[in-house]
Amino acid sequence: SNTGPFMRYSFQEPFLTLKNMSITFDTNRNVYDAVLLCESSKCTRNEICIEDMCVDRGSLRFVARWSRQNRQGYLIIRTPLNHTIFYDNSHTNSSADEGRHEVIGDASRVDSIYWPLNTIPPKGFYKICFSTGSLLNGTDKSPITVTIEIRRPQQELEIMTHSFNRSTTHLNECIDTSDTFIGSYSTGTF
Repeated sequence: SNTGPFMRYSFQEPFLTLKNMSITFDTNRNVYDAVLLCESSKCTRNEICIEDMCVDRGSLRFVARWSRQNRQGYLIIRTPLNHTIFYDNSHTNSSADEGRHEVIGDASRVDSIYWPLNTIPPKGFYKICFSTGSLLNGTDKSPITVTIEIRRPQQELEIMTHSFNRSTTHLNECIDTSDTFIGSYSTGTF
């Protein structure tokens, strides 16, 4: 029987469908299995789908997205412990701050920095920056808009957007006054 447009369940067909999620019920053992559908893959409960790839959900994840294809841009995060993480400095050397850069797919429209699920991100303010890399090079000189997604388990997705009219000059710097700066994010009482 149908209970609405988002859910389908019947005893004859032990299957429930939600957008991008599959939950299979085993009525004999009274258990269920939930997976996130991600293109041709199925993500586990500890993964999320980004650019059609299953990646670690993380205890904190920053994702930068842009629409211009076949061009490279770079997310830069300065942590509350003053560590800077970006493509060329992919993780900190601190056990108190275990954030790391992750390449997703061919990295032509997305970049990500995250803290694994078994780690606790430092509390405080994170500075979010973005280096335009090759996004504003070449013949297309129109502005590029970058969307930053901030993901935490059991929290609403937070989004920031910023448009760049010219190439950034500070390729690995993330301070309030740099041309890469997008904004700050506080973990508060994480």
